[in-house]
Amino acid sequence: MSLFWLDHVNIRTTKLDEMSAFYENVLDLKRGKRPSFEFGGAWHYCGKQAVVHLVESEKKFKTEEAQVEHFAFRSNGTVKAFQKKMRDTDTPYNVVPLTEINMIQVNVFDPDGNKIEIQFAASEADMEPFNGSPAARRRAKKGASLNVAGPMPLKKSKAKTSKTNKRLGVPAPITPPKKRNPPY
Repeated sequence: MSLFWLDHVNIRTTKLDEMSAFYENVLDLKRGKRPSFEFGGAWHYCGKQAVVHLVESEKKFKTEEAQVEHFAFRSNGTVKAFQKKMRDTDTPYNVVPLTEINMIQVNVFDPDGNKIEIQFAASEADMEPFNGSPAARRRAKKGASLNVAGPMPLKKSKAKTSKTNKRLGVPAPITPPKKRNPPY
């Protein structure tokens, strides 16, 4: 397995409309297709790549909470091989299938508690999380404690941005990368 490129940054916000307008109007990252998540948000594109993922949060953050909720790498190889490496290195993880776009996400925390998402083209992923040793569980718990503000359920969202995502559509399914150059 190799990491091929930094795929996106995921930012939590209680100001979804304002943040989305900033990324679109100030930085020229156009809002575009996003999977049919059950929470509010927006994806902003640099060319063909969704590089900024905004997630609408239900409440304001404490200053010690992370607002950059995670960063993500696109990977080749198999989910099974990556999961084995995580077990062998006592690195807890959880798995999130996004079958709508042919993606499997494996989420881990680094030693400082930063959440990292590793993306794979969908395969026969082991959907069971791996909790690791007591020390590894403490590290994961620390990372999770920096990300306590949950996403805003789509049904509760008052943001115009969330209400209009459906008309933009869903991204095309992903395929495993063949070379290290990003797709944009």
